[in-house]
Amino acid sequence: MAYPLAHITNSTGYAASGTVHYASAFCSNDNYSVAAHGQWTASGRGVCLITEVSATLYVNGTPVKATPYTSSGTSYSQFAIIQTGPNSFAVTRVTVAVDNVDLGELEPEPVENQK
Repeated sequence: MAYPLAHITNSTGYAASGTVHYASAFCSNDNYSVAAHGQWTASGRGVCLITEVSATLYVNGTPVKATPYTSSGTSYSQFAIIQTGPNSFAVTRVTVAVDNVDLGELEPEPVENQK
């Protein structure tokens, strides 16, 4: 049983590069580069758990390290690079693919008898 391929979405306006680190010495880490607002998908993963996803962004030519995503070992595969401040970034796990979620028809909350 293989895990889904690691996938990184760069939601920032800056190019980024980094490494997807796997738990086992039998698994080769994946180095990646992704354009501003771009996406990257690994070419293979097998049964390797992910322990870290690092990123360095290039802000006006200056490398800025993002806070990496770290885990003791996860089978999750979807990650995003986000901007957390003027010159700060983080790699985070994506828990819901908004494009694939049916929110249905939203109803207003009742206001009667609420305090």
